[in-house]
Amino acid sequence: MLKLYYFHGATCGLKARLTLAEKDIEYTHEVVNRPYLRTPQYKKLNPNAVVPTLIHGPDVLIESSIIMNYVDDAFDGPELKPDLPINRAQMAMWLKNADEVYLPSLGTLTYTVSMRHKILEKSETERQEYLEGIPVMAARERRRLALELGFESPSFSPALFELDRMLDDMESALGQYEWLADGSYSLADAALTPFVERLDELNFTAMWEDSRPAVTDWWDRIKTRGSYDRVLGATPNPERPQHREKGSQAWPRIKEMLTRH
Repeated sequence: MLKLYYFHGATCGLKARLTLAEKDIEYTHEVVNRPYLRTPQYKKLNPNAVVPTLIHGPDVLIESSIIMNYVDDAFDGPELKPDLPINRAQMAMWLKNADEVYLPSLGTLTYTVSMRHKILEKSETERQEYLEGIPVMAARERRRLALELGFESPSFSPALFELDRMLDDMESALGQYEWLADGSYSLADAALTPFVERLDELNFTAMWEDSRPAVTDWWDRIKTRGSYDRVLGATPNPERPQHREKGSQAWPRIKEMLTRH
């Protein structure tokens, strides 16, 4: 039995789903909503109250990069790691940055630009319960600042600039290789796709279309892959229209910040 817990629009869930699609692996889709992640039932599986969670027989795996590596090692299908050790190390660095740098940055960007208004509609008690339900203290503080201060949060500009630097690093890597870690699609490409997808959903595509031709070409190729169509073509993010509306409204301010940086 192979079962994946995720919700549509979850960045890390998308990383795992793309990996499973690239390996052409069938699995049970446990599509949940955000409130379910905070239930005792789910937190027994994943104490961090996030997705994805992978169940393989008696084993429970959490953390998207761990799941991606496990899926590539445990199942037949195309190899999603480079052949050479140096390229494997480069792939590992992309996954590390995705987890430690890009993910918190994207969370701050998304909640400030597109999600904040909905949470602010809640009562003070509901907002406090919402924040207290975030088990990781650092994430809870970033979310609190995003809600209270919006674009003026001390976390917002650094988050935006980290994602801009991500695109710079991608442009540099893609100047050397066809894909992010070498000449073949790897876990690095699966890991970075959800981040560019979210920037696309927010209508921030000018961040690469205006000045990063290698990223533009990579993104065009990503969107033609069977895994992308199988995952996002069949079940697009239901929050995409909201992200596009709010992102389009925010873009002049975002563009000005990037220009000044």
